[in-house]
Amino acid sequence: MSEPLLQIKNLQKKYPIYGPLGKLFPPVNHMRAVADVSLNVYEGETYGLVGESGCGKSTTGRSVLGLVKPDSGEILYKDRDLTKLSDAEFRPLRSDLQMVFQDTLSSLNPRSRIGQLLEEPMVIQNIGTPETRRQKVLDVLTMVGLSEEHYFRYPHELSGGQVQRLGIARAMIINPRLIICDEPVSALDVSIQSQILNMLTQLQKKMNLSLLFISHDIGVVRYISRRIGVMYLGTLVEEAETEELFSNTLHPYTRALFESIPDFKKKERKVSLSGELPQYTDDFQGCVFHTRCPYATDKCRQCAPEMKEVKPGHRVACHLMDK
Repeated sequence: MSEPLLQIKNLQKKYPIYGPLGKLFPPVNHMRAVADVSLNVYEGETYGLVGESGCGKSTTGRSVLGLVKPDSGEILYKDRDLTKLSDAEFRPLRSDLQMVFQDTLSSLNPRSRIGQLLEEPMVIQNIGTPETRRQKVLDVLTMVGLSEEHYFRYPHELSGGQVQRLGIARAMIINPRLIICDEPVSALDVSIQSQILNMLTQLQKKMNLSLLFISHDIGVVRYISRRIGVMYLGTLVEEAETEELFSNTLHPYTRALFESIPDFKKKERKVSLSGELPQYTDDFQGCVFHTRCPYATDKCRQCAPEMKEVKPGHRVACHLMDK
């Protein structure tokens, strides 16, 4: 396999928990949003990152773009650690790394017309002349399924699906190599979801894009991804190629996640989870999933498992694999 386009190594991000008097005193503890996450994204592939809401998926994606500053770990792109770059050093790489937000409308200036919004990244990166930038915008609008008449409209005049197309167009306008898609279809109707996913797949093949696709919908992730990483409570618990993961599910949380997919043919679920997510603080011990795992042992409660490769390309963090 070729060298990864993006490498995330031992990424850590914590947030302080303050007492009743707030920030007048030092934090009483820290919440682990991302804990020791390591993954690779290769040229031209879609890597799906899936898990429950609040498991650290978006924090991981935003860390790649510098929108969140991690506490430790490495994010390597073109052999450069993005976590150690200043804003001035990071700016030239912005043309290679872009993001599609979950709520695209809130990320756009409501006072700017669509044409101006799409031209702005090219102006910042000093790309082209006013005439070539305008033509580039018109070409990209057509590419994402919008028409030239949208050039003079405002974002609030678009439907939900059109707004997401606009978000994809804004990410693509400066020909990036990697796009972070943070829940890009979660707020859309099922029919619109399929249109957006098909469009992303076509654009990826046409432009040789790499996608880090973040979603809590395992069905959507299965449809678009070549490899999938499953996150729980800030930790990557299983990773494999898509068909391998679905045909040979190993981690108990991944099994429970797949069992949650609606299927009216199932009379009962083999694996079901009870209880709420625990607080993953500095004093938490053991496997992150042991409080809800039906197979948890004393070893699971005492020490966290390491991520191990059980088959080529299939990694799992679970003490049950030792047996």
